[in-house]
This record gives sequence, C-alpha cells and structure tokens, in this order.
Amino acid sequence: MRDDFLTTEHEPGRTGYNEIVSSFHNPDGRVMIAAHRGDWRHAPENSLAAIQYSIVAHADLIEIDVQQTRDGAFVLMHDETVDRMTNGSGTIADMTLAELRELRLRQYQGGSAKLLTNYTIPTLEEVMILVHNKVMINLDKCWAWRDEIYPILERTGTVQQTLFKSTAEPEEIHRFIHRMGEKPLYMHVLDSTNKQHAAQMDDFCRYVKPQAVEICFEREDSPLVAPEVLRTIRQHDCRLWVNTMWDSLCAGQSELGDAEANWQAHLQQGFTMIQTDDTGKLRRYLDEVEQLERTARRSVKVE
Repeated sequence: MRDDFLTTEHEPGRTGYNEIVSSFHNPDGRVMIAAHRGDWRHAPENSLAAIQYSIVAHADLIEIDVQQTRDGAFVLMHDETVDRMTNGSGTIADMTLAELRELRLRQYQGGSAKLLTNYTIPTLEEVMILVHNKVMINLDKCWAWRDEIYPILERTGTVQQTLFKSTAEPEEIHRFIHRMGEKPLYMHVLDSTNKQHAAQMDDFCRYVKPQAVEICFEREDSPLVAPEVLRTIRQHDCRLWVNTMWDSLCAGQSELGDAEANWQAHLQQGFTMIQTDDTGKLRRYLDEVEQLERTARRSVKVE
C-alpha cells in the first residue's frame, strides 16, 4: 500500500454527495465551493491527501490539473515539469510513470525550500477511485486529452461527477459531448482568448448546453461580465463560476484582500460557484451568510 493512501479513508458519516450533485444541477441552488488543486494548505497540491482534506472540509468540487507521461499515463501536476513540486527535475511528457513514482512531493505549493513529504504523484485513475460518490471534480489542463481521459471516468463510474472545461469553439465541444454514450458534464471558460464568445452566449448555450460557465476577468468593466452576458448565461440554467485565488482572475476582488467583502461582491454579481485556496474560510463565510438569511426570514414571518 502506498503511503499516501493511508490518509485517504472517506470521512465517516459524510453523506453529502447526493446533495452536492443535486445542488450543482439546480442553477438556483446554494453557492458551491471549488477547492483549487485540493487543500494544499494541509498537503501537497494535487496530491491524494490534499483531495481528501478538501472532502473533509466539505468542498463541493475539487479542481485538479492533469499531465500525460511519456508512456501515456495521466497524472496530477499543474506544471509541465516536476521541478517545483518534487525532489526531481524534468518534463513530465519525457518521463515514464515508473520514473515519476520514484519522486516525492514537496509540502504545500512546493518550491526548493519546502520539505519533502512521503506523498507521491497520483494518477488520475487513483484520484477518481478515491472521489467516487464523494465530491465533484473539475478537470483542468486536459481538454486536448479528453478522448483518452473519458474512458478513465467510465471505468471508475465518475462521468457524472466530473466537469470537463475548455475555451474551445462550440463545434468542437458539441462533437465531443454528443459522440459519448454517457454525455460528460461541461463547463465553458470565458477569458481574454475567446472574448467573442461572450457576445454569442445565447446561441452558444443553446447549442452546447454547458452546465456552467467560468469567467476570468481582469477589469470590473470587462465585457465578459457585462450584466446582459451574466443574465443570458443564467437564463440557460447555467451556473456561474468565479476564481478568487488571485486578483487577475476577478478584477482585483480576490481573497488576497478583504476575502469576505470580495466574495460578497461576486455573489451579488450572480456567481454561484467560487474557486478558492481556502476552503475552510469560504465554507465558514457561506455558513454565516446562510444563517443570517434564515434569521432574517424568521423575523419577517414573525412580523
């Protein structure tokens, strides 16, 4: 048994998976939390342990980064090289899975100053086995390998809990979704590379039918977050996803500043999915907001 499997037992008594999936498919449902690369504050990013810590912290989704090895395996790693996160060096595409298994992950977000752990680089299949019926997954950096990755989701029974995403053109997305027996979930990404899609969102959503749209915007007046664009997306029963890890992704309103005030601003814009580097803090904030709303509703009824 690998050392990092010792930390991946499912949290006893956690029964929230059905509620997570139900909420995700309800565009008017509660705000959902996405953990960025897992809970790297407690374990190396993109490790099995970081994913398990995110489950324990009650994340709804976990964003993971995927790379392919020289011998065709899919592993979790944000960078194309192993330099930042391990005691090795080299490009993942030039290394075999066996070579990667010999490496150890560095703490947190890595770097040469961080201590080595006993955790190793996990494969995508190991991750999907771990998260089966526990939490949803957002796949990053792997649209180019979508045809090879889909069978992994089939084998592990995780097609309906996994979001593919891309900035691709609608025809390419449509072909992928509709040639699969069990239709995969899809989230479209709007950013500076495909801003023309924002003006076409009505037609785009009718054709592709994404379950969510992720928007990366550097300015508050960006056309990507114009009220009519957000309204159109919501009218197609899509959830709106915002990244709050750093300023360039959300017009300076990130959790690096006044996190709670900035989260509130995004909620007021209509975003219903928030990606964070601090799952616990965001969960506490959303719980407090929900409690205040319940109290206010009770007060209105009494009056």
